[in-house]
Amino acid sequence: MKETSLYYGAKKYFEEQGFTVRAEVKDIDVCAIKDDLLIGVELKLNLTVDLLVQGALRQKICDLVYIAVPKPKRVKKNRRFTNMLHLLRRLELGLLYIDIEKNEAYEVLEPAFFNLDKARKALVGKRQALLREIKGRSLSLNEGGSSKVKLMTSYREDALKAVALLNIQCVGAPKDLKKIGLKTSIFRDNYYGWFKNISRGTYILDDTKHEEYEVYKEYINLFQEELNS
Repeated sequence: MKETSLYYGAKKYFEEQGFTVRAEVKDIDVCAIKDDLLIGVELKLNLTVDLLVQGALRQKICDLVYIAVPKPKRVKKNRRFTNMLHLLRRLELGLLYIDIEKNEAYEVLEPAFFNLDKARKALVGKRQALLREIKGRSLSLNEGGSSKVKLMTSYREDALKAVALLNIQCVGAPKDLKKIGLKTSIFRDNYYGWFKNISRGTYILDDTKHEEYEVYKEYINLFQEELNS
């Protein structure tokens, strides 16, 4: 398959909309013009970083820019697809899928101005959650780029502080959590199953889960030192 095989589908698509189409004009794969509107199209067999760079460069000259790639046999509208469209929106690039056998083009995304402030306002809740998570961590215990490992979240850190508290005094209550600046619901919620309710409002460590929280023994000891200081 050659990139030139994508041309006819793109050409047909814009000509049907009344555009005059020309190929390979000043390093641009396809140019489509109607009245004063100039559209540039970059053709590639795969959606790559180089293709995105080419598209961005064409925006210096053209009013609108599309990137065109072969239509997948099956379009999977999964997280990766959604993230790809988000990136293209940020770059204000359009996307065409070309069915080479039929010489047909399908507009997946129209190039349009991206309002970053509007997008941020729509996700203000996620931003606040991110800030809470950052402020909730007293230590930097994760490595950037980690995957398929248990991350030290602010909640896990607080749960380990509660473990440290029970290591010191054996029995604890929600009011004890409050004294050390933790949420009183940690014992009750028992998200990791580390705590055991022995009577109303009274908790101990669940020995059957000892191996689970002892994985973090180094941090538990550190938190115990803080509580004892």
